[in-house]
Amino acid sequence: MAALSNRLVRFFRGEGPQALTLPFPNGHFYSPVVDVGEVANRQSQLWPEKRCARPGIDFNDSQQRAFLMEVFPRYFADYDYPHQASPEDPHQFFTNNGRFEWLDSRTLFVMLRWIAPKKMIEVGSGYSSLLAADVNRRFFDEQIDLTCIEPFLPDFLRHGVPGISRLMPEKVQDMTLSTFEELDSGDILFIDSSHVSKTGSDVNYLILDVLPRLRPGVVIHFHDIFLPNDYPKEWVLAQRRSWNEQYLVQAMLTLTNGFEVLFGCAYAAHCMPDLVRGALKGKFYGGGSLWIRRTDEFIGD
Repeated sequence: MAALSNRLVRFFRGEGPQALTLPFPNGHFYSPVVDVGEVANRQSQLWPEKRCARPGIDFNDSQQRAFLMEVFPRYFADYDYPHQASPEDPHQFFTNNGRFEWLDSRTLFVMLRWIAPKKMIEVGSGYSSLLAADVNRRFFDEQIDLTCIEPFLPDFLRHGVPGISRLMPEKVQDMTLSTFEELDSGDILFIDSSHVSKTGSDVNYLILDVLPRLRPGVVIHFHDIFLPNDYPKEWVLAQRRSWNEQYLVQAMLTLTNGFEVLFGCAYAAHCMPDLVRGALKGKFYGGGSLWIRRTDEFIGD
């Protein structure tokens, strides 16, 4: 059995005389990899100049306006992080980190203060973890039970960070569903995963298995979601990213009462720029964080 398994592994890695040949080349209509040439010919359709709606999705404009006009002013003055890394403190969050910044980091700061969760599970950890840990220390006396799930831990998290309750260096697909079923109303599931839906992926596990089982009132975050727009043109055409998580999220929000939109950084920056500028005291940033909330009970096995 072990020998057979080893042969299969070598086969699917493309090793040996019977190496696997892909049945369809990248860009083929059966391939999940984007055909850049075809997409380039449809730019005006895929990236219109102004779009603030998607069929079947309630972006909850009144809630998003209230968040910017009423919630942000309560807490944003305390967002006082340095722009650059501190050589003395590797656990210090800083804004110019190239991974989690702009409107996204400021929204996480405000959301944590506003929601005050008892538990937060973060899937995909890094600079957002440093920020959440700092908020936990400064404003909650480390009373938020903060779990970080990350199979590829960055060095600055590897040995633990005050304010993070536990680090779990494993794939989220290997976590039991009961881990997430413990989240209650007002708790947070913070997702910043591989962004790719495919057989056995973290994205499929989270959206298809975990999210339907969450209790009503659990708040969910997705990163790099640019609704109501598509993924950024630069990402698709120049960087050739073939991410597709956003399309599952869009489908999940279409014609459903299972989730409600709380705030979308991309949506607000695109459709409410004056309110964003007011919330940020005259500055303006975009972002890709989408915050939603579970609204009804799980139906299934």
